[in-house]
Amino acid sequence: MTPRRRSRSPGDGAASRSARRSARPLAACREGGASTVETIIVVPLLMFLGLGTVQAGLIYHAKTILNYATLEAARTGATRNAQPGPMRKELGARLAPLLGGDGSLEMASVAIARSIVEIDSPVNLDGSVGPPTRLNILNPTEASFADHGKPSLEVTNRTVIPNSHLRHQSRATGATSGQSLQDANLLKIEVTHGFELKVPFAGRMIANLMRVGTIPSGDTIYYQTNRIPLKSVATVRMQSEAWSESVTVANAAPPATGTPDTLADPADATPPTDAEGDPNPQDDADGDGQGEPDEDPSCGADGLGSSPVLIATPTNACLVDQPIAPVASSPFGGDDEPPPASPIC
Repeated sequence: MTPRRRSRSPGDGAASRSARRSARPLAACREGGASTVETIIVVPLLMFLGLGTVQAGLIYHAKTILNYATLEAARTGATRNAQPGPMRKELGARLAPLLGGDGSLEMASVAIARSIVEIDSPVNLDGSVGPPTRLNILNPTEASFADHGKPSLEVTNRTVIPNSHLRHQSRATGATSGQSLQDANLLKIEVTHGFELKVPFAGRMIANLMRVGTIPSGDTIYYQTNRIPLKSVATVRMQSEAWSESVTVANAAPPATGTPDTLADPADATPPTDAEGDPNPQDDADGDGQGEPDEDPSCGADGLGSSPVLIATPTNACLVDQPIAPVASSPFGGDDEPPPASPIC
C-alpha cells in the first residue's frame, strides 16, 4: 500500500512563513540581551586578569631587586662589624631601581638619594605615607654573644665575636646558643620592604584581599597604605668582628613617639684612652707616660676627619705636608725658601 499524502491548503504555507518572520525579531532580542549580560560579566574579569598580571610582574621584579639589595647589604655589614647604618645605606642605594627613571645620570642620582632617605622614613619625599623598610639581624643573636663574646682588641667598650683564624678555633658549641664560633660568625639579615601597588584597580583589590585574609600583625600597616610586604633573607660570613651593639640597635623596635632613640650609634666607637684619660695614649711626645691630645681634634687616629666631606683649608685639613727644612747651599744656586704647607686631605 502506498501512504496517502496529506493535502495542504494554500493558506498553510503562508501561515508558517508569517510565524517564522515574527519569531526572528524575538530571537534576536533574546540573543542581544544575553550578549550584553555576558559582556558585563566577562569584561571586568578580563580587565582584572590583565591588570593583575601586570601587577604580579611588577611584584616579581621588585622581589628580584630586593633579593639583590639584601645580599649587598649583608656583604656591607660583613665588613663593617654588622652595623645597621652602613647596611641601610647600601640597601637604600640598591633599591633605587624601584623608583624608576628615564635612564639619565641625573634621574639615577635623584632615585638613589631619594631611596636612601626614604629607607628609614615613614613619610616619603613626595608626601605619601608608607611604613619604613625594616632590617633585622637574625644571626648572630644575643645568645651568640653570651657564649662567644669577648672584649674587642680594636676598640674599647665593645663586646664582639672574634673573627680571626676561625679555621684553627675550637668548634665546641655554646651552652646558650647551641652554636660554634664558626656558626656565630655567620651574618643573617632579614629585610621587609613595603612595595607600593601602583596598578589601578588591581593594586587596591590585591591590598584589600590581603588585608582581609591576614592575621592582625605588624604587616597590616602595609596593606592599609596600599603596599605589600616583601621579605628577603641573606646569609654571608663575617669578614670583621661583629659588635653586640650592632645587633641591639638593628633589632630595636622603632620609637612610638617622636623622641630620639637613646641607643648609641655603634659607629661612634669610644677612642682608646690611657690611665689619665688622655685621648691619644700612643702619642707620648714628652715621655711622661701620658698620652698627648691631637693637634687637630677633628682628625681621627687615621688622619681623616669625621665629616664625610673634608674641606681642604689649613684650619680643617687633617693631613698637612711638613715644610722642607732649608738647606745651607742649594746645588742649583742660592738658598731656596721652604715651600708652604699644603693640605692633602
